[in-house]
Amino acid sequence: MHTILYLIQKEFRQILRNKFMLRLILIAPIMQTLVLGHALNTDLKNVKLAVADLDHSRASRELVSSFFASDLFRPAKVSATPGDIEQIMVRDDADMVLWIPEHFGRKIAKGENAVVGIYVNGTNSSLAGLATGYASAILRRQNETIRRQRLDANPRMAAAVFEVKPVSRFIYNPELETRYYMIPGVVVLIVTIISGMLSGMAIVREKEIGTLEQLLVTPITPLQLIAGKTIPFAIISFLDIGLVTVFGILYFRLPFAGSVFLLSGATLLYLLVTLGVGLLASTVSQTQQQSMFTVWFIMIFAILTSGFFFAIENMPPVVRAMTLVNPLRYFLSVVRGVFLKDITPMDAMPDLVPLAVIGVIVFGAAVARFRKRVA
Repeated sequence: MHTILYLIQKEFRQILRNKFMLRLILIAPIMQTLVLGHALNTDLKNVKLAVADLDHSRASRELVSSFFASDLFRPAKVSATPGDIEQIMVRDDADMVLWIPEHFGRKIAKGENAVVGIYVNGTNSSLAGLATGYASAILRRQNETIRRQRLDANPRMAAAVFEVKPVSRFIYNPELETRYYMIPGVVVLIVTIISGMLSGMAIVREKEIGTLEQLLVTPITPLQLIAGKTIPFAIISFLDIGLVTVFGILYFRLPFAGSVFLLSGATLLYLLVTLGVGLLASTVSQTQQQSMFTVWFIMIFAILTSGFFFAIENMPPVVRAMTLVNPLRYFLSVVRGVFLKDITPMDAMPDLVPLAVIGVIVFGAAVARFRKRVA
């Protein structure tokens, strides 16, 4: 028992002497609590709603206003027409489209049933179901409002039976299958974990066993050493993506509507980030434990602010601003678009450009720091 106590005492002394590890232990939980407390939010709000109002009557304007009366829905930056509804959702310009047909106001005035269309992006099945439920509730409240107005205007028409009926259509995921939304995210997580954590540990392992110095005195240049350490994990990441994709298609019946080449290109850009993070972690770490802790510290923020579990629109403005420099957000958007939406490279360009910029910056910084450390 005394031996165990002495070993415990020794381990605590080593931890307290390691200022880098001590900062991670004390600061990381506080920062994670602050971010996760804001990011983990399942409340529905800020759903981007585009309106295709073909009636332009007072009744249609009142219906549209009822949707924007709360923070559940916010106006999309584009207007919709019946012919471009799917294209709007491919570009993620809107999460939902409210379609109001012609003669909507005339039917309301006559006490007849009126139909409105609700088109929902079904990629995220849980949010799509919630958004449709809220939209139906708004329409029910609007029905009650219209009935009260008609009753006040003409009590004899109080017995008239009519309502505004929604006709919903879910695009890209008609059955609202959760696995269609989650499995592409699993592909992203696998790439992140394999390439980020393992690449960071590989170089640190050379430090621990004392072979890094031996490699550096050979004719091998630092760039060759980096390539030799990172390329294998890039190849493994591509193999794992192919394995998970085939398994998801065959076992889970996951649709794959897009291009393999687009998925491969986006993966290559994303690997610049994850391999760069692993390389950076190896330059600031002395042990494999430190490297794993550093990579995981970065990874947990990236995952939880990427939109994997919770919609970015539901996060506070400060956290939403932080997601703009989160490469996993852009890669996740491309992967889900390839699987479910059949996006083209032009459709994915708003995600590919920032992903490429972040990848070049991170990997370039990692290479420069590694070369400086071994020089």
